[in-house]
Amino acid sequence: MHFKTHVNLNCNLPLPFIYYGVKSSVSLLYQAILLRMQLLLQGIFFSFLVMTIILNQILTSCAADDVHYLKCGSPFHCANLKNLSYPFWGFSRPLYCGHPAFKLQCTGEVATVTIMSENYRVLEVNDSDHRIKLVRTDYWNNTCPTSLRNFTIGCTFFDYGSDSRNLTLYYDCSSPSFLQPDSFPPKFNCSVNGTQMNNYFVDESMLANAETSVSISEILGTCKSRVVVPISESESEVLETNSTVENLKAALENGFGVEWEANNSLCDECQNSGGHCGYDPISSEFACHCRGGSFPSTCKSGE
Repeated sequence: MHFKTHVNLNCNLPLPFIYYGVKSSVSLLYQAILLRMQLLLQGIFFSFLVMTIILNQILTSCAADDVHYLKCGSPFHCANLKNLSYPFWGFSRPLYCGHPAFKLQCTGEVATVTIMSENYRVLEVNDSDHRIKLVRTDYWNNTCPTSLRNFTIGCTFFDYGSDSRNLTLYYDCSSPSFLQPDSFPPKFNCSVNGTQMNNYFVDESMLANAETSVSISEILGTCKSRVVVPISESESEVLETNSTVENLKAALENGFGVEWEANNSLCDECQNSGGHCGYDPISSEFACHCRGGSFPSTCKSGE
């Protein structure tokens, strides 16, 4: 007798359980993917936000910093003069950063300025006092220029400093017929075409203190040319006590003080408002160059 035994060899889980298990796994995977995408999007958004802020600051800064403001905000050098600013311009400095009357020529170690059609060597610049020290280029290391002429520096923009004195140079004078004082008037040498001339120099303080003014007037009255050259008060005092040719040359080369006026009060107001002083070539007027543009007096005037 044979017995057939049926054994259930299917060890799998019931179908409903399999379905819900698969569905749960897919849901978890979807949630994980969704979370990751959210984090990725948040990162991208944050990076975009940061870049937007940075670019906005850059664009705002570039838009605010006017080209005139940027250019005129940096000092410049001219020959041996350093850290120059308004009202001076020239060389690499544009006109709108200065004043038309204050153009500098920069050649090697020499800076010059033209005032009333005459050329002067600029020795020093003092911004705080609005003063410069000048010397006539034709009298630099020279007491006998080829052209003997007088000219004045007084004008709208420049004037002699309070410490300036006049030194008068007399050229081609006749030999006196009487005995000259030993020390007055002092002489210096000049020659024209190899011919030596009688020349004298007299400081205004020396002339005022002279005891032999009559004889001096007679001597100087014979001179064919007379040139008045400004010198400093300190050099005048040296010549008064020791009127040698060496001290004469030193007095001429050390120059004299000049005060300038280039809308000084307007420039102070402009700087106090955060701007840089300059010039408007179109209106031919003072201009205050600010971050947002150029205005007539101050940065606040443009608001």
